Amino acid sequence: MKINILPGCLLAASMLLTTSCSDFLTEDPKGQLTNETLFKTKADLDLAVNSLYSNVQGFQCNSNTMIVQCMGDDVTSTTGSNKAAYLSADAFEAPTDLKGVNDLWSWYYNIIKASNYVLDCAKFMKADMSELGEQLGQAYFWRAYAYYGLVRTWGPVPISPEEVISVDLKNNTDEIPCASVEELYNYIVKSLQAAEACNLPETYSSAPKHLGDANVYVSAQAVKSMLASVYMSMAGYPLKKSEYYALAADKAKEVVDAVKARNVQTLLPNWNSVYSYGNDNHNECILGIYYNANTGSWGWDDSQLTCCHVPGSLPWGGWGDFLAERYFWSKYPEGPRKDAVYAKTFLTGEGNNVDWWATMDGKPYYKVKGEDGKDKTNAVFSDYRPMFTGFSVNCDEKGSPLKIDFDCTKPLYAGMTLGKRHQLIRYAEVLCWFAESAARSGKYINEAKEALKQVRSRAYSDPAAVSAIDGMSNDQLAEAAYNEHRYEVAGNVLGMVTCREDEFRMERLQDVFNYRVGPQSDVLVPAGTVTHSQTANGEPFEYTLKEDLVLPENMQVTGAWKGENSVYHIYPPTEVERNPNLKR
Repeated sequence: MKINILPGCLLAASMLLTTSCSDFLTEDPKGQLTNETLFKTKADLDLAVNSLYSNVQGFQCNSNTMIVQCMGDDVTSTTGSNKAAYLSADAFEAPTDLKGVNDLWSWYYNIIKASNYVLDCAKFMKADMSELGEQLGQAYFWRAYAYYGLVRTWGPVPISPEEVISVDLKNNTDEIPCASVEELYNYIVKSLQAAEACNLPETYSSAPKHLGDANVYVSAQAVKSMLASVYMSMAGYPLKKSEYYALAADKAKEVVDAVKARNVQTLLPNWNSVYSYGNDNHNECILGIYYNANTGSWGWDDSQLTCCHVPGSLPWGGWGDFLAERYFWSKYPEGPRKDAVYAKTFLTGEGNNVDWWATMDGKPYYKVKGEDGKDKTNAVFSDYRPMFTGFSVNCDEKGSPLKIDFDCTKPLYAGMTLGKRHQLIRYAEVLCWFAESAARSGKYINEAKEALKQVRSRAYSDPAAVSAIDGMSNDQLAEAAYNEHRYEVAGNVLGMVTCREDEFRMERLQDVFNYRVGPQSDVLVPAGTVTHSQTANGEPFEYTLKEDLVLPENMQVTGAWKGENSVYHIYPPTEVERNPNLKR
């Protein structure tokens, strides 16, 4: 028995597409428009594409879907409040707070269902399928994107039915077995190849598909870039099919060659512009999610990351969901990139610009038990960590956001929402992927070195870091490119390939765990007066720095490494109840 389900408006489409993967709707279609009357033109199909992009926006409108990224060695979270889920990921433990597990699972499957809906709707149209390339390409791409996230977070997961308009009631999603990791990757590649066959443009000509210098819709270069990343993942853990590095190098080279052929500035000359709100729509971003804060309140079209991602701690007033790991910060290469990724100083409520390790009274750092029994210090910041600036925005005297390059010495915007783009793939990342995959496969070595030089030339203060690439062996080049990518995406838990995903591919998450179960006391800060910290009047603000930043006991990680069960999320318990196939 099959029942036709065809919403007659975008609202109904959204209602269909925002349920969990196991809640495929069946309903009596009386009074609704039928597929024969609704889907006649490309404009009709655009309704379904709009609904797809609404789900893409909802996927990252708050921080819950990014909690798993706390496994990476670049980020951690603060203690207390509602951070149990973040700290569980940080400690590689099964969470007691399931918001990260539940939200990420449901939003990925929302995107999959919305993508399948577009593809299914197209079947009812009388137009030549070749005329629907832009719409179909979006659906194939985002479906692949969602499964790519699922397989790296959970491993084996179910593949949802592709027909969502005509649902076979005998094929209950609760009973769908999990596809293997290899089956999932093959399905992802198949979807991306289908998107490639849609002949998407390299750049779109007008809004809403194009804004400023950047594409809003998925472009040909976004598809090729993601294919390169997927091939690299297939070459690494857990499949370990090393021959896929050659395919990754080929695909990444297509993107690099296309950029050269266009002869358009793609890599921004200044790193401070990469996350700049004043230059939000730049074309170094190959794939992004666009938000509009005009509603003034929380919603799928508002990015909330100004509060939950970057401000992080008093006095910036953020939620502190994602804070910087001190050890990663200490290893991070000096230069314009580090100065843009991390705040050099913090502006206190008293108008002082101080370092993150500053004390409030000029005395050496100390920790004592307060009257409430909790640890108390004389640190300016209770979290005692550097802060990322990727979603920090300055404000004017009225508190309104300013569209300028961020300056950590000036007042910060403290609003709850912002129409700022989330950057999922940048061209600098593709250059790193090209260099690493080429080095690991032994292909295009000279071009790979030139690609890595482009990245380092913009990022480092020391020119020797660039010239050193010429003398690298293939293994050295691969490792350098791997690390360079992690430096490029540090703190950007929104990206398609984060530090966590790099370390997952290279089986290095256990190294992160081993560090975190230790005392974490090897981040040394030299004692003395730091002259760039100053009061609002420009006078030196003197304090003594702590020499050994020992992590408080309540933030130290305990437990044992559990292999696969440590690197993967647990399946959402409610989904396990519905589908007994969700087990390891």
